[in-house]
Amino acid sequence: MSEDTVLRDADLLAELDAARHTTGFLFKKMELSQRQASRDKLASLSRDARRRELVRLRLEDTSADTEDLRHIHSVLAMCGLPYSRKPLSVREYERKQGRMSLVVEAGKLRNPETGDRIEQPLPFGPKARLLLMHLCSEAIRQKGPTIEVADSLTGFIRDMGFPVTGGKKGTLQAFKEQINALAACKLSVGMWDGRHAVEYQGMPFSRIDVWLPTSPDQMMLWPSTLTFSMDFYTTLAKHALPIRAEAVRAFAGSARKLDMYFWFNYRLHRDLAPAGVPDLS
Repeated sequence: MSEDTVLRDADLLAELDAARHTTGFLFKKMELSQRQASRDKLASLSRDARRRELVRLRLEDTSADTEDLRHIHSVLAMCGLPYSRKPLSVREYERKQGRMSLVVEAGKLRNPETGDRIEQPLPFGPKARLLLMHLCSEAIRQKGPTIEVADSLTGFIRDMGFPVTGGKKGTLQAFKEQINALAACKLSVGMWDGRHAVEYQGMPFSRIDVWLPTSPDQMMLWPSTLTFSMDFYTTLAKHALPIRAEAVRAFAGSARKLDMYFWFNYRLHRDLAPAGVPDLS
């Protein structure tokens, strides 16, 4: 960054003017030129690149604390969901990573007005991953399997850097679709070591409270409360992987980059932990 960078930002110009008659004026001018150059470089980046750079700077300047920690199940961190939307006719998806596997089966939710069961798609993409992290984190934070979704979701969406918008193409609709898909699906989470295999099979949620939409912007079913099944909650409590929310925000728009961050985080924690295949029971 050049010390000859032209200062334009009002706050930097004010700092320069305040230091004009001091002995450290030249050094102050160099410092402010570097800050202006950094701002100019940041402004030239794309939205996602700029978000990643801002997060990188904050991570360098601050240490992790409990308020910044989130959690996700270790197997869900290693074996991610589909990257893109699957046709409604595709009802099953499997992914393996090392000696772990995840099988997701699409399910149905019951319409509270008609009583009909409505097919939900397979969960996919970055929003489904963020929601899984949010739900797992809330269960760990509250030390219980029941999560009040409606009360926490809007704040979570904002916290992840998304605008909260309604309508058919708004962020609320996109997140609603993914949380419905997650609420309805069945998960099979497995591990093996060449001689022994263990697998959890079942619905991640044992209870789903659904309220009837009351406005045109809410055309989908929407769970207000989710309760993890005790089997899934027990294995989550044993194998919750801590992750930094600040880092997740940097990759919130990309499923592949989220998977890469989860994978590196898992490997780091695994290398620091005793060897062996965890028991999912």
